[in-house]
Amino acid sequence: MKNFCVAAALALLFYTGAARAGEWSFEAAGKARGAYGYSDVSSRFEKYDDNNDTFGDAEIYLSAIYEADEDYTLGLHLDAMAGADKELQDYNQGRWGEEAYAILDTPYGSLQGGQMYNVDYQFYEGAPRVGLLRANTDIVNFIVNPNWRRTDKETKFATLTTAYVNTDGVAPKINYISPELFGFRAGISYIPETYNRRGLINRHADYAEDDGWVGALSAEQDLGWFDLSTSFGYARFHEDDHEFSAGLQLRRGNWSLGGGWRKTYVDGPRDQTGEEPYLPVFFDEYREGRVYEIGIGYEIGPYQSALTYFDAKADNVRSHDKIWMFSNQYQINKYLLVYLAAAHVDFAGTSSAADDNNRGFAFAGGLGLTF
Repeated sequence: MKNFCVAAALALLFYTGAARAGEWSFEAAGKARGAYGYSDVSSRFEKYDDNNDTFGDAEIYLSAIYEADEDYTLGLHLDAMAGADKELQDYNQGRWGEEAYAILDTPYGSLQGGQMYNVDYQFYEGAPRVGLLRANTDIVNFIVNPNWRRTDKETKFATLTTAYVNTDGVAPKINYISPELFGFRAGISYIPETYNRRGLINRHADYAEDDGWVGALSAEQDLGWFDLSTSFGYARFHEDDHEFSAGLQLRRGNWSLGGGWRKTYVDGPRDQTGEEPYLPVFFDEYREGRVYEIGIGYEIGPYQSALTYFDAKADNVRSHDKIWMFSNQYQINKYLLVYLAAAHVDFAGTSSAADDNNRGFAFAGGLGLTF
């Protein structure tokens, strides 16, 4: 209901403030993926990790766009998604979800409201990603990471999952992004309640309903020999949780090289340790940690490839994730894609027990459909 109220308010603002003459257009698109993966882990961890895994997901995007003139545009968007056999049940409703939001573009900037990502996510460009391993968390569909869990009954993130700010996921928010000036943009997000299944927060934490905000800067520069994209972000959650992020990507011809960094810390004593019902021990160690990533990508015609390294470490416990990913995709035609990927992981959990660690290789292939 909050999201539709925001959308309605923006629509009313647009209708009363802009020229009445205009026209509507409607768009629909979608994509789906299905994949099989085989994992080969060290013998110590074999009993805790299935060798064969499959998963599938699909998304549908619906948009209604109102153009009053060349300067004012209002977009109303509804995205729906669902997944099968995903290790992390991280859609808004677990195995399925929705994102409803509105975007008002004007000469004075973009005003956005609803279920959507914050401005640091929107600005960030780090290590190139393609195919089945487009997100770091995609790897756990094929090989289990004990530091990342989200099910109907349990949520635990002992390490960070991205180099951009994703703590709030797509929790309802209001974003403002300034017009571009000499290649630079600034943005700010306000989140009334930060809990969201697409983020990192456990809904049973006593700070789950606290607010937060995110600020970000981005720059796009043509430096002659290559194009440069950079972003910087800062976030504050629960009054004393601080997050810093930075991303950079260089592009020349068919090649891209990029990386990112993020640091989180709590300014003061921790207010929860995770020994209560529904709160696993060390369930929120992501609040004090760091992460970095680096990668190289190549694209020619219908073929895309990316090789990346991701490293996330908690400050106060032994949790540490090291992930090498090599992901490829080939677009056969307008609708059909083929995916191939390989990865090596070294997951150290919060304890030295075998079921709290994992190490080995994963190999995956699949098909994608766009429409």
